[in-house]
Amino acid sequence: MFQKALTWFALLCLSVMTIQMASAQSNDEMETTTFKDWVVRCVDRADLPPCDAVQTAFNSNTQERLMLTSIAHFGSNDDIGIQIWVPTGILVSGGVLFEIDQETQALQELRFTRCEADGCFIEAIVKENDLTALKKGNQAAIAILSSTGQPRVVGLSLSGFTKAFNEVKRKNKSWFDNNS
Repeated sequence: MFQKALTWFALLCLSVMTIQMASAQSNDEMETTTFKDWVVRCVDRADLPPCDAVQTAFNSNTQERLMLTSIAHFGSNDDIGIQIWVPTGILVSGGVLFEIDQETQALQELRFTRCEADGCFIEAIVKENDLTALKKGNQAAIAILSSTGQPRVVGLSLSGFTKAFNEVKRKNKSWFDNNS
């Protein structure tokens, strides 16, 4: 079971990267729907669930991308893939702290999994009930350490998250039912 989940997760990571590349290439092939601060992106690809819910955080002064959060339902069960991209220059051994509404810690499963030339990835497979706090919350924050040990905290609005996630789940389940 774990190996199957890991395989699906690898496919999901590939699908998120594919969506990111597709968005850079052409918005004509991507369907997007906005739910307040979240965007549902769908791209047709062979053998992969098509949709994820995303939110990007930017530095308000420089417009530098600080974080890209992607959450996708696998379609076949209640497994959820979470992928958070952050820029390089962070201390991956420092771990990840995820808080909701400044008090609730959630998603303890989030871990740095890899770094590439343009950034590092925090990833996990969780169950839908692990998202309950996100669905009920207003604001989340992710705290990591810079390579010099200084904390970096990036906010994540939860406004529209529940509707966006439900849309991703509906579309990916429909895709799975039609492709199995």
